[in-house]
Amino acid sequence: MISTDTLADLEEIRALNARYNFAVDQGTPEEWAATFSTDGVFHALIEGQTPKGHAELAAFVPLCRDTFGPMRHLTMNEVVSVSGDTATQTCYLLFFANTAGTVSGTVCVYTDELVREDGAWRYRDRKVAPVMPFTSFAPPA
Repeated sequence: MISTDTLADLEEIRALNARYNFAVDQGTPEEWAATFSTDGVFHALIEGQTPKGHAELAAFVPLCRDTFGPMRHLTMNEVVSVSGDTATQTCYLLFFANTAGTVSGTVCVYTDELVREDGAWRYRDRKVAPVMPFTSFAPPA
């Protein structure tokens, strides 16, 4: 049986995923950076981009939006393992981007190391890997 504490941790990590998604999609750099630990690192899809620490992470959000245009991040199928104040997570990301009027979608996989910092779960190391593009279309003019 799963303990109440573990269930609470799992729900907090799912909520962290949602805050991360909304912050990057809405273009709120400080909120997105706050989903990472103080020494957190993100291994991005943009070549050569591995922002680390809150200042670099916050600066990455405008670059991400300039590169991909309006985006939507949808995470699901979380497999989480909690051990005290650390956790690992693997989950799917459905990533949609509207670049120059063309909407495309890709299934990606996040591989995460998380840490409880100041009483809240945060990403210490987040890797994203594309595994399958699934759509590309230009909306009617």
